[in-house]
Amino acid sequence: MMALQPSRPAHMSSYAELCLQALAEQGLGDKISLGGAFGLLHYLDYRDTHDVDAWWTEKATPGARERVIATLQAALQPFGRVRVRTWGEVASVELIVDSKAVFSFQVAQRSAQLRPSVQAPWTAVRLDSLPDLIGSKMVALVERGAPRDFRDIYTICQAKLANPFQCWQLWRERQQLSNSDSDLMRARLAVETHLARIARQRPLTQIVDPDQRAQAEEVRNWYKREFLDVNLD
Repeated sequence: MMALQPSRPAHMSSYAELCLQALAEQGLGDKISLGGAFGLLHYLDYRDTHDVDAWWTEKATPGARERVIATLQAALQPFGRVRVRTWGEVASVELIVDSKAVFSFQVAQRSAQLRPSVQAPWTAVRLDSLPDLIGSKMVALVERGAPRDFRDIYTICQAKLANPFQCWQLWRERQQLSNSDSDLMRARLAVETHLARIARQRPLTQIVDPDQRAQAEEVRNWYKREFLDVNLD
């Protein structure tokens, strides 16, 4: 896997920057670790994402979590109505403008961590390691299989941040750490099923733009030809 230092994303939501700077100023940057698509932008800045996903760190006591939520609310309130939703160990702070959610900052309890978090290069907030970001994206690919999950893993491999074998290794390591199913055969079947669903919902013949059609065909063929042919044993 490529050793890569994170960098500040070129295109960042102003709300995201405002919230993270507010957390840093309040000394709360070590209570979360940036993950998801926003975290991945620090290593591979290839697509826009407006929202922030993060994990609670081991330093996030119940009191610290309340302070994080309150700080995010205060940072966003000048721009519209702020809604806070919680379920289980997840908290989502959302900015509502004209009855529409335009930004969300979601923090969840982590089930497994592969490597220690690092310092974000532009503010005093923790950031997930690249192996953790790839492992989490692999879990999303297997369990959710959204088009963006397929694009993300494909782009990670094309950028040589990792290869298919390493992606599957990180997926299995994360599954084992979280005491979840780590059966590779079932996981590959899930990815195949998601890929077939996407192909049915968006056949190549219905993609009008020739460049988009060619790219979709390349990505789908790559998964069939390379990604799903990996054997970890």
